[in-house]
Amino acid sequence: MRRRLGCLSVWSLALVCFQGLATVRAAEPMIVEGPTGPVTIKEISAFKNFMKDVPPATNNIGNAMVYGGSGEAAEALGRVFEISGDVELLNRMLVFTDRMLAGRNDPKTGAVIWTGARELVWPNQAPKDGKPLYSSTENGDVIGHIAYAARLILENKKLWSDKVPGGDPFGFGATYRERAATYVREMDRTLDTFILKWLVRPDTHRCYSPDSPLYESVARPGSANQPVPWNQQTMLLNGFQRLAECHHLLGDDAARAQRYNTIVKAAVDWFFEAVERYEAKGKLCYKWTYVFEKPLRHIEDTGHGGYDVAGLARAYVSGRYGLTAEQMRPLANTVSCVLQQPGNKFMGRVDGTPGKHPPGGLGGSWIDLCEFQPELLPVFIAANQGRIKSSPGLVANLLWAKHRLQLTQKKQP
Repeated sequence: MRRRLGCLSVWSLALVCFQGLATVRAAEPMIVEGPTGPVTIKEISAFKNFMKDVPPATNNIGNAMVYGGSGEAAEALGRVFEISGDVELLNRMLVFTDRMLAGRNDPKTGAVIWTGARELVWPNQAPKDGKPLYSSTENGDVIGHIAYAARLILENKKLWSDKVPGGDPFGFGATYRERAATYVREMDRTLDTFILKWLVRPDTHRCYSPDSPLYESVARPGSANQPVPWNQQTMLLNGFQRLAECHHLLGDDAARAQRYNTIVKAAVDWFFEAVERYEAKGKLCYKWTYVFEKPLRHIEDTGHGGYDVAGLARAYVSGRYGLTAEQMRPLANTVSCVLQQPGNKFMGRVDGTPGKHPPGGLGGSWIDLCEFQPELLPVFIAANQGRIKSSPGLVANLLWAKHRLQLTQKKQP
């Protein structure tokens, strides 16, 4: 049985990740000019103009700040800023991340969740009849989005003493450096008081659901003290990895950064211990399940699998967790040798079976695998052509793939 993620089922995660912000309209559609060459000024300009009209959410109802509109927007803006260095994109990202921090549960007046306290989390449903609310792994993604903005600031020291355009409406710090410091401090607080307390085992550093009957009362019977599904581990690791990166840049708390990195590495190693390796069309491929289990029974679907890939790709790019291109390449092989079907369609489960739906689209973070198999990029562009004009997350991932391929080519002798 698939676990519920707050008020939206994890099946909704697949739908939201696929659709992204497709319903948002802007005067100028986004474009991807092709799979080769560097990212162009025209591509960046179209993305930038589109994002001016995307509104930030003021709360996390429906996981809007996780993988919904605001969460996707923040990630997309961060990626395109990394590609272009256009500070206006970072400024727009801060509009979203400021709203995220401002929308966190108030410890004095906020909603009571299943722990019996007003935790420093982002409830994804409105209070009802005074009953405690569900809140769990999804908070890691919000932490990650905010920490991503902090990391981008800390990597650009020339901005530190400048004031953030638009003022300081929430009192998070007038300068970029002050804003980043607030983000890091407050995200550490949520990790300390909730995530580390309830979702990480101190002995193995692995992510498990809370070992509490109170948690089961808002989740489902039997859900306590179980391995966290891979896609939800990605959410948690988003926060841990990016905050570790922030503390490394600050040089302020080596022990904390090491603890966070240990948790990320434990999850990455666990995943590769769990996958089943096999050959398809003469290439090494992987199959794996929704949540850790031996033997494999509940094969991962491609909606959730895209999130799994996101966490692995992020860990790989960081260079911190021992991940190699040789370990990542079979994921790309799985796309081309197992999932890909005629007509730019893809099977619904990572073992090449259809699952509950006929072959359909594939996008999202699967696009990050183009780095390990460049011929996949034109396939992804063709398969998602109808969504490019209005899906910021998709466009950002396609442009990121072009960017990473250019970096790889420059490193080659």
